[in-house]
Amino acid sequence: MRSNLPVTTVEQLFPVQQRLISATDTNGNISYVNDEFMRISGYSREELLGSPHNLVRHPDMPPA
Repeated sequence: MRSNLPVTTVEQLFPVQQRLISATDTNGNISYVNDEFMRISGYSREELLGSPHNLVRHPDMPPA
């Protein structure tokens, strides 16, 4: 199981009109991210594409 650490205390702020968009395949692997999602996530597009979407889930968030 992924540990999704380390968690930082740095809050990421963005404008309310900005949209964070990602898409996954039927296995839950990331197949698309927009530039805003990539920037907020802290990962490069190459790191995100093909990775499980829970890569960006906070560890306190339940899997369901």
